Order: sequence, then C-alpha cells, then structure tokens
Amino acid sequence: MQELKGSFVALVTPMKSNGEIDFPALKELVEWHIESGTHGLVSVGTTGESSTLEIQEHLNVIKHTIDYLSLIHI
Repeated sequence: MQELKGSFVALVTPMKSNGEIDFPALKELVEWHIESGTHGLVSVGTTGESSTLEIQEHLNVIKHTIDYLSLIHI
C-alpha cells in the first residue's frame, strides 16, 4: 500500500445558476490545484454537494475529474 502524503483538497463542485454542474469550471479548478502543487483531489467529498447530487451526477464529476487529470499528464 502506498502511503499518502501532502495536501489533499475536497473539491467544490462548481454549479451553474440553473443547478447543472459546470464542467468547464471544474476543469479550471482541477488545473489550478495541480499547477498550485496540490497532491490529491477529492471529488464530491465533504463540501456539501454530495448530499444534493444524484448518483449519476456523482459519477460524472468523478469521471470528469479523472479525465482532466489525465489531460494534464501528471
């Protein structure tokens, strides 16, 4: 098992005014954290939206976060 070290951040899920997930804003947030040296990201964790999103929305946020991370080539 790999030991986790560093700064891990519970990501806020950006939302549009109509309540939809703002995926372009999520991408910018992921990029900013990686460029700033954040070591790990926690999607739909403890920032409040986890209790208000549908299961498919949870999965979409996690999938998009992983996709954005793979584009960065960390």
